[in-house]
Amino acid sequence: MAEGTLRLVVRTPQGCVFDGRVTSLRVPSDTGQVGLRPRSEPAVLVVEPGLALAAATGGLQFVATAGGLLRCDGAQAVLVTPLAVTGESAAAVRDELEQALDAPNADLELRSVLQRLETGILQELRRTTPTSSRGEPLG
Repeated sequence: MAEGTLRLVVRTPQGCVFDGRVTSLRVPSDTGQVGLRPRSEPAVLVVEPGLALAAATGGLQFVATAGGLLRCDGAQAVLVTPLAVTGESAAAVRDELEQALDAPNADLELRSVLQRLETGILQELRRTTPTSSRGEPLG
């Protein structure tokens, strides 16, 4: 295990969309943004649809999710979600969402969820620059 990092795994019914080491993670919840760090207390969180931000030594990783359940034991955080796309920039995440919307097999309910997700992510990206709980920029 890399010292000072948390293994983040994001799983969907289609497979694993992200598996990497991060120094911190911020996820949307019904009470606001929740931050997780390596060696944190064990927790299980309900993640709301929106944008999760993972800081790694290589930079910020954006994870757009349709919501789900996150289990963290201080060494590993696993997010199980019906839908997630990842990217190293907001533009990359937006492109992934647009590709999913344009897929011919996307049913109406999935399209609706994706459009709400995209709208929420774009609002979040316009609203804030990611910072730590101490006000320091992430990444």
